[in-house]
Amino acid sequence: MATAHRPRFAPPPVRGRPRAFSSDLPIYLAVLLGYILLLPPQLNTSIMGSVLPPYRFFLIPAAIFVFASALSGRFRFTWPDLFVAGAAAWTAFALFMTTEAVDAFTASVAQVTDTALAYFFARAAFRSLRDVRIFLLLMLPGLAVMGGILVYESVTKTHLLQPFVAQFTGQGVNTRIDERLGFMRARGPFPHPILAGIFFASFLPLYWLSGLRGWPFLIGIAASISSFFTVSSAALLALAAGTGLVVYNWLSEQIANLSWRMFFLAGALVTFVLEFGTNAGAFSFVMRFASLNSYSAYNRVLIWRYGTDNVEKNPWFGIGYAEWERPSWMKGSIDHYWLLQAIQFGIIPPLLIGLACAIAIYTLARRSTHSTRVDQRFERGIAIAMAVFAFGVISVAIWLSAQAWFFMLLGITVSLGYAERKRTMPSGLMPVGEVRVPDRRSISHSRQAESGQGMHDGES
Repeated sequence: MATAHRPRFAPPPVRGRPRAFSSDLPIYLAVLLGYILLLPPQLNTSIMGSVLPPYRFFLIPAAIFVFASALSGRFRFTWPDLFVAGAAAWTAFALFMTTEAVDAFTASVAQVTDTALAYFFARAAFRSLRDVRIFLLLMLPGLAVMGGILVYESVTKTHLLQPFVAQFTGQGVNTRIDERLGFMRARGPFPHPILAGIFFASFLPLYWLSGLRGWPFLIGIAASISSFFTVSSAALLALAAGTGLVVYNWLSEQIANLSWRMFFLAGALVTFVLEFGTNAGAFSFVMRFASLNSYSAYNRVLIWRYGTDNVEKNPWFGIGYAEWERPSWMKGSIDHYWLLQAIQFGIIPPLLIGLACAIAIYTLARRSTHSTRVDQRFERGIAIAMAVFAFGVISVAIWLSAQAWFFMLLGITVSLGYAERKRTMPSGLMPVGEVRVPDRRSISHSRQAESGQGMHDGES
């Protein structure tokens, strides 16, 4: 009588799944940070001459979570991680080369917190598309309320949120009213309309391609479109670019010969023609048609011209927070984030951050080609949001919470681009540790197969 073969090792016991709260706690912390980013500047404090907005009180202690996550292997280091860390380190080093020690220390803490800490916190918190969907869903009430405030302020031409909060904190508020296209440039919880516009516009591709349905989808789109009421050229450019890329992605799904590779080749060709085939160059051409008025376009072209002269004179460490060289009649603002970084800290930080953005977008876009249709759309939506944000800041400088969100979005893009795929078990294979005892019928069939019996004509 045959006896069943006993496996040498017993299968491992099945462990229960961890509780949802413990596994989703980093996402809840990310949502908390997202709401803190929406707090108005009247809640900022100042210590040793350095501005401390509420989100820095969150991010600085969160460094413990980031280090613990890195040591536990929650995320593995990639080239974008090294580039962002290198940019933050060079920024701090450049500040000590151009600024007094005390001021350099406080400025370095602020810069590293808003860039590297925000980035690595997102790297540690977000691990899958599910995490990002939960984040977008839980952020929806705050974005909807703030978006509604933007619309109300713009249409009624009345500052609402910041004067209300200033009554309790005693801090001043900018009550200047700027009008464009018949609307007031709304600020909402941000110190400048440009920051509010670029912040809310970045959510349009995220909600559009997230896979959310019903009211969450509609409210998310509406909150993103509220950035129009900042009447900022950067916000309108981001909305137009985001919408155009989402539509192109839909067309690429409908038309077989229309691919993203073709889009990038066409974009590179157009950029080459504008740069070398026109007297103004690609940047001047974009600024001419992306700005709401000719004065703004001309001013951005002058900023680029005199700003690059400053970079040529101080290429490695920049000038810190000193006044940059320009004609006396020009304003001191630099409406170009990448140029501002180069002027203040040298060419190394913007170069490294730009490389991190490019690699992150490329990696996530490439990963999307092997994903299911729903996940593919969301991955491309995140890549589009990151690309539009990185491109949009060529016409605007971002700081404080808007800059922190930029680096959070970069961290999310990197995490998803380098995330490990869940291995699916091919049909007929058993998971490791599971042993099945064959019966006599299966043994008989296997012997017939080995001897060539029982095979039908035409089988091989």
